[in-house]
Amino acid sequence: MAGVDDLVTVQKNGVAAVNALVQALSDFKVSYENISGTAVTTNIGSNARIFAGSGRVVSISVITAAAGGSIHDAATVAAANSENAVYTIPNSAGIVFLGIPLTNGLIVKPGSGSLLTVIYSEDS
Repeated sequence: MAGVDDLVTVQKNGVAAVNALVQALSDFKVSYENISGTAVTTNIGSNARIFAGSGRVVSISVITAAAGGSIHDAATVAAANSENAVYTIPNSAGIVFLGIPLTNGLIVKPGSGSLLTVIYSEDS
């Protein structure tokens, strides 16, 4: 028959295993959000600040492609320039998967007449 010490050891090992599982699931959630995104902004037709701070632009969908455009790692539209551009938006309709990490924020500058949807995730 198992003694009290044995039962306490079994309980302790069970708690440690559950804690490790919770941590692994938490890590998986962060990785999944980086791949799939947690938010979407639709109908972007002019320069827009999507968010300020760190995060990731997951993908863009070019709905109407009248001209190119650019995506910037900047906190404000005014601060977005060629030095912090991280992607040039194509001049053709379609979905582009990016997964680009950002440290300052997400600024989208679609070309004149273009219409975009952006999927992204912000760091918490």
